[in-house]
Amino acid sequence: MKKINLIVAGLVGALTLNAQDFNSALRFSESFVEGDGRYMAMAGALSSLGGNVSAMSVNPASSASFKKSVFELSPAYIYAKSENYYHGYAKAFSTALKMPSMGLLYYKPMKQNEIFVSGISFGFSYNAQNRYYETLNFTNKTPNSSLTDDFLRLGSIKGSGAWDDLYEKLAWDTYLVNFDEGTNTYYSDFVDKNGAADYSNMNQNIQIERDGQKNEYLFNIGVNFTEWVYFGADLTLTNMYYRETRVITETVDDNNSELNKFSYMEDYDLTGNGVGGKFGVIVRPIEYVRIGAAIHTPVTYSISEDGETSLDVTYNKEVNGSTSHRKPETYAYDYKIGQPAKFVGSLGFVYKNVANIGVDFESMNYSQCTFTSDDALLMNQSSQIADELKAVNNIKCGGEFRYGPFLFRAGYAMYGNPYKNISGDKFYRNDYSAGVGLATNTVYCDLAWLRAKSKQTNDFYRDLKGNIVSSNSTIKRDNITFTIGFKF
Repeated sequence: MKKINLIVAGLVGALTLNAQDFNSALRFSESFVEGDGRYMAMAGALSSLGGNVSAMSVNPASSASFKKSVFELSPAYIYAKSENYYHGYAKAFSTALKMPSMGLLYYKPMKQNEIFVSGISFGFSYNAQNRYYETLNFTNKTPNSSLTDDFLRLGSIKGSGAWDDLYEKLAWDTYLVNFDEGTNTYYSDFVDKNGAADYSNMNQNIQIERDGQKNEYLFNIGVNFTEWVYFGADLTLTNMYYRETRVITETVDDNNSELNKFSYMEDYDLTGNGVGGKFGVIVRPIEYVRIGAAIHTPVTYSISEDGETSLDVTYNKEVNGSTSHRKPETYAYDYKIGQPAKFVGSLGFVYKNVANIGVDFESMNYSQCTFTSDDALLMNQSSQIADELKAVNNIKCGGEFRYGPFLFRAGYAMYGNPYKNISGDKFYRNDYSAGVGLATNTVYCDLAWLRAKSKQTNDFYRDLKGNIVSSNSTIKRDNITFTIGFKF
């Protein structure tokens, strides 16, 4: 069946580069802080109001407005649902128990002196900055293309000597793609030697599993200047773990067909870390108003990635001496991703000890993300960032009302669409939240619910004409956070 000698090329494939393309730069630059119960219930709109351990991650000056030392823990239950649209509808679910936030802050009051300092605080907090776990399922019983079309297309373009070990060469080695010397063309079980395509007896199933999260360890100092100006600074250590497995399975419901089914799998995981800084200020020009501003410095993450691609094929009759063939290939990369600076502006209104309202505005230019590697081919992916990503503006708002020792909260946040070439909703993630709290002079308890609703597009492969075959998904995450805190 095989009539062509192959030369190992060792190139990176079209799909296997999903791990290092512009989506990777975006994924590790985005932050959706998961904080304590108060922070979550108000959708994170606390940058100008201060007095919250988790808010130090957005505006470091939040620590300067404390009047007591505190320690808190915030376990959470997370439920994720995906609604997937790909020639039909399918849904999937996942759940988890996590500890997304904990913090400790030490407050030291000071007598007013020549520099008008009335208090200094030192804080530490841990917050989950982003979660990646989700399960996506796609089923297509009436396909008009096949993953093997992409193998055929690339094989015809490149020629056998330049086939990618991690992608289309897998199909050659497992006999999914073959060559006919008479017509001088490549063919498969779905596209014959004359180029005629037939997918009528084939079913597709695609599953994507993602896991991991981005965590921040924050060391803070805050200074209170006579209750009118608050200043803070953070040193942040960030680490991340991400794993993705995607499996594309195509099954032929025809016993007369040579092919029974095949499964193409990509499985990769990566770890990374980075160091950054944040600076913030809150000003109280009049008693009831708070104005906040913060800047987050750029961060460079060092990433190590290991992965495998494989193809498992089952035939209804023997092909080259066997009815089953499997071909795996592994790879490893080291590279760096640069996260751009973020700017935060906020406005808060405080009425005595009864009501608080906060509004945050965040701006970040994702087209300034960077991707660097010693591998020349990987470096070519960096050009995608400026072409595909853009600046975004995020808006958060939240309110809090106190009645005796009880607190009632609600919030809403909108995160801008970072993609240049994906039109539709201006905001691609929306958060809705609510919560209640109970506070005394020595202890506080908060319960919060937050629903994050986001949209995404997943690219699977290209058809014979080079058109991207993709799907749309809506992801809904419900986060229920409980906080227990102690004042001392």
